[in-house]
Amino acid sequence: MNRLIKLQIRNLLRNKLFYVCLALTLITPIANLFFAKTDPVMVSFIGFIKGELGLISTIFIAIFCCYDYNEGTTKNIIARGYTKAQLFFSKYIVSLIGLFAMYLIVFIVTFVLFIKNGMGYESNMLYIIINSMFKIFAESAFFVTLAFLLEKNTSAIIACLFVPNIFPLLLSLVKTKLNIDLAKYWLDNISDKFSANPTLGNLNWTILFYSLYVIVFLFIGTRILKRKEIK
Repeated sequence: MNRLIKLQIRNLLRNKLFYVCLALTLITPIANLFFAKTDPVMVSFIGFIKGELGLISTIFIAIFCCYDYNEGTTKNIIARGYTKAQLFFSKYIVSLIGLFAMYLIVFIVTFVLFIKNGMGYESNMLYIIINSMFKIFAESAFFVTLAFLLEKNTSAIIACLFVPNIFPLLLSLVKTKLNIDLAKYWLDNISDKFSANPTLGNLNWTILFYSLYVIVFLFIGTRILKRKEIK
């Protein structure tokens, strides 16, 4: 498994997309502060890109997880004695490494800009950062599962961008039929609720929910991959 993770890290470091994403995550917090004084529409657009798992990182996960399928090297990996589950988990782990590299840049640059512009350090800022990190664990598990299910770059990108928006609508239908409001337990809604009141107690609950989502998504992903034929 360690060798497979090292192989995926090499693939990550050789992937030009990774460095493009790093550059974009460096630019977005700077641009956000610059345009805040001149163009509110641009601020909204950049804010969307800069979200915990916004446009940049979502595309990165989809393409990186589909890399072996598109290169036709998946069978070679399995032929070396690795299992499908090991391939799945290695992609998840290395995707997290790439994402944390990106968001470490965002957090550092944003923090420096806030201090430089006299906005100061807020006592709940650490809670907000921890919430974002654990949300990355959960959403990454979801997107990696979608990518392995679809295998192709285009399909995976479209699914990763739109399914998270469709899912809460489906959960809302459950509320209509069964009078059970499951939508409020969806990842984005949990995060929004925490953002409205970022306390330590609420953080503990959000981490619990994120952890449950990680377990569920990774279980579904490995089960799906076990049934799929490696091409």
